[in-house]
Amino acid sequence: MKHIADSIIYLTGFFSTVFFVLCGINYSSNRTWFIWTLFGGLVLGLLTGFLIWQNEVWKNQESITAATQNDIKPSISCIMEYPIKVENEKPYRNTKNPSIIIKNSGPISAVSLSAAINIYIYNTKENKIVELIKTGFKGFDRAISAKELEPFSDIEHSTIGINGKDIIGVYSVNVRYYRKSDMKSFELNEYFFTHNKKIYSNSEFKNDDKYQIIIDKIISFTPPDTKGNEVKITAAAEHTWFMESGPSILKRKNEDGSVTIAGPPEIQGDTVIKGLPYLIVNPSRFKDSDHFIEAEIEGDHIKAKVKYEVKNVGDVTAVITQDGFNPIVDIEPGQKKYYTNTLKISRGPNNSSPLQEFIDMLGTEKDALKITLNLLYRPKNADSRLFQVTTRNEFRKNSVK
Repeated sequence: MKHIADSIIYLTGFFSTVFFVLCGINYSSNRTWFIWTLFGGLVLGLLTGFLIWQNEVWKNQESITAATQNDIKPSISCIMEYPIKVENEKPYRNTKNPSIIIKNSGPISAVSLSAAINIYIYNTKENKIVELIKTGFKGFDRAISAKELEPFSDIEHSTIGINGKDIIGVYSVNVRYYRKSDMKSFELNEYFFTHNKKIYSNSEFKNDDKYQIIIDKIISFTPPDTKGNEVKITAAAEHTWFMESGPSILKRKNEDGSVTIAGPPEIQGDTVIKGLPYLIVNPSRFKDSDHFIEAEIEGDHIKAKVKYEVKNVGDVTAVITQDGFNPIVDIEPGQKKYYTNTLKISRGPNNSSPLQEFIDMLGTEKDALKITLNLLYRPKNADSRLFQVTTRNEFRKNSVK
């Protein structure tokens, strides 16, 4: 209860006392009126005194409450669960994409709350962390954010699901927030584990023999730069993520729009391996032309095309993919097809040379285009494996090396 303003109490007591004194003097000849007036003044004086005392009690209570609020930490907790969805009026558990739920179970607001979600993929057979997936919003490394998490409310965020044979998904959730009353900062760290489409909290999974082994490997894990197996997944909408990395990771789009990371790329080396496709890539001339490269002016840039002959000398069909994701073309064993790489070439800063001069130089062998082509492909019978073949060439219109 809020305290009453001191001025109101004091003014009320003063004027009431003056009123009763004047009434007592006016009716002093009447003994009955005099007695009742003095009695009323006494009661009002006692009531005013009580209000003054009680008002100080309320003030003290409010100051204690304010001090207590600055001592109480917001009751923030984090859980992970598979959300309940409804389809055709039938509820079901969506075990493809778990939700991270952050709750405020106490009376103190948390402000500027945010959470980072890093997902480690542990392979039980290889006994190692094979992938690190970082999640966030575009331009923001934190996956969850809220201006204020009010008392007894929560915020939910859908994240990418990790499933697979011999795979344990480890979700590291770091929550940062501030206490509204004094903007003191707090931090919460939680681990969650998924295995065979079941979710385990940190306390539940501690009973597993692999728990400490996994935690130690997470603490010491450093993504190798050469493998490209550190990846950032950005939330575009619920159950929809997109990659923010180069075309070096195999990713599959599920029916609900989510993305599954299938594995890091592999360079197949120089040896044909039985049971796998093997692509040989060489620059090729354009049909009815002696040119290896075609270039034309298109607006404020040059559009250059280079054609490659791609031959599969392995014994399994190869699927050429775009960024390891969308299939472009299938090449059967012993078959060859042609792949055209189109480039857009612009002038550099402070370069005002006519674009046609560049095309003319290509035709007169005075200049060359140095092009590196990374072609990603996978076996048709195993979409969890991804291979990369790289070729580097210098192109002129009539020659290549």
